[in-house]
Amino acid sequence: MTQPTGPAVQEFATGFLRTAIHPHGPGYLWIRRPGDDRPVPLSAPGAPVRAALTALRPAGLRLALPEAVGDALHYQVPGPVPVAKLCVGRDPGLPPGPVAGALSGTGAALRLLHTGVPASLALSGPPGPARLAFWIREGGGPRAAQAFHTIVRRQLGTTRWDLVQEWCHALATDLSGGVFLHGAPSLGSVVVGDAPDGGCLLSGEDVARGPADFDLGWLLGEFVEWRMTLRRRTPGLDLDPDDFHTALDALGRGYGEPADPVAAGRAAVLRVFTHAHDFAAYMGWHPELLEYTVKIAELIDDEGAQALF
Repeated sequence: MTQPTGPAVQEFATGFLRTAIHPHGPGYLWIRRPGDDRPVPLSAPGAPVRAALTALRPAGLRLALPEAVGDALHYQVPGPVPVAKLCVGRDPGLPPGPVAGALSGTGAALRLLHTGVPASLALSGPPGPARLAFWIREGGGPRAAQAFHTIVRRQLGTTRWDLVQEWCHALATDLSGGVFLHGAPSLGSVVVGDAPDGGCLLSGEDVARGPADFDLGWLLGEFVEWRMTLRRRTPGLDLDPDDFHTALDALGRGYGEPADPVAAGRAAVLRVFTHAHDFAAYMGWHPELLEYTVKIAELIDDEGAQALF
């Protein structure tokens, strides 16, 4: 059983997820625990999925799989900094070469997951859209979830609102033609190492089955949000547009063109919408959520085409 050998060097938490990062051997131990308001527990992959993922050898990146320890998941990773830190400012722990290598490797790894693991090992659709669909139906939740529901429903209107529910419903129920998915690839789950091929992608928590380009689109949704932050020009945020373009280009090199741009675009829409919900529910109200309601409407109208390479 892997345990931390020193105090945490970083800790961050929401009502959904708590993370502590400890030095561990030559690298770090990332410990994820459920937040106080998380509706479902964290889960490690079962033995068949673990065996299939361990057998994969993606180029330029390692898939880091968790060990379940009580209600927590422990990941052994090469570094303390995820690529997501670049979305809020420059970081000396994220040099361009290793960042580009980690994103290129992530793209290649997502492509390999879809072809290298039997789809039958995943029994449900991706969890993010399912969480979004439940909130769209029920409207409640902690902190600002209910208030944001009222605001975004008014902004989107009935047609867009119903369309998003249809997309979520299809991902949850139409599994027949799907492939094995990472389920929720995130810039917060791409950890950079010391070399361009030294990074890893936290994997195994959210494995799912669905359209082959869902994973790519879900990650591209986070680039939409990164671009929104760049354009916002918030005082005090030291953001470099070159970091954005380097990362996006590297992801594209690793993954290649999506086979189904519509599936990828819709996934990007759902990622941005789900993140807005998660922020309202698990962190609380922020004025930028009003900006998100406008952007989500734009994304629905073009089915996420603006998010694609």
